[in-house]
Amino acid sequence: MSDIIFEAENIHKYFGGVKALQGATVLVEKGKLTSLIGPNGSGKSTFFNVITGFLKAEENSGKIIFKKHNIKNLPPEYIPWLGMVRTFQHTRNFPQMTVLENMLVSPKKQVGESLIWSFLAKPIWQREDAVNVKKALQILDFLEIAHVMDHLASELSGGQQKLLAIGRLLMTAPSLLLLDEPVAGVNPTLANKIFDQIINLKEKQGIDVLLIEHNMDVVMSFSDHIFVMAEGRVIAEGDPSSIQKDKKVLDAYLGESPDEA
Repeated sequence: MSDIIFEAENIHKYFGGVKALQGATVLVEKGKLTSLIGPNGSGKSTFFNVITGFLKAEENSGKIIFKKHNIKNLPPEYIPWLGMVRTFQHTRNFPQMTVLENMLVSPKKQVGESLIWSFLAKPIWQREDAVNVKKALQILDFLEIAHVMDHLASELSGGQQKLLAIGRLLMTAPSLLLLDEPVAGVNPTLANKIFDQIINLKEKQGIDVLLIEHNMDVVMSFSDHIFVMAEGRVIAEGDPSSIQKDKKVLDAYLGESPDEA
């Protein structure tokens, strides 16, 4: 087994009497694209919100480990500093800023963000800004949206919005990308193109990926390992071939497996 970069074990989350997560366990191995799938209401988005600190895990939960750091119930603004960043189902780009401006607000620890240092260290932040512009242009070119860098984010298509959201995360030099439905609402041709870029991130830049996705065609075509959730639990895991044959998975999606129909 490859090195484990992320591990969430026995995670619980309740909303009053509703048990949204009931002991969910998900691992991400370095060098693999891992997908988290399941029917609507299975707990996938709740799981993402818990592991990224937007919701607190219950006290009876196990552990959430990222790169050997215990991140369970850390504030959401702290976790990205460790290298784990996420997108959301609905993109959260800055609509009235250009694509390039969106990219340039993302890097961490920018000298120019400090009012004092913006005056005292002007040559430093000017050099830093030049470096960030160069990096942003390289990422936009990599994602094949450099041609819209001067457009407002609000002017982009849905697929371009998704790519910009990923680009902004790449400006933070992450180790692990958490992508929440990266091709939702995107036409099949562009969906495959976006996943090609995600695979390139893994293979060419060594960035690991954990994603939630409802598009089973791309999940089965591009995933290395898949976890399947239903009713707040992980009911199956494995490679795409084994998942497609798993009776529990068929039952969860279809209500019954074909041999029982």
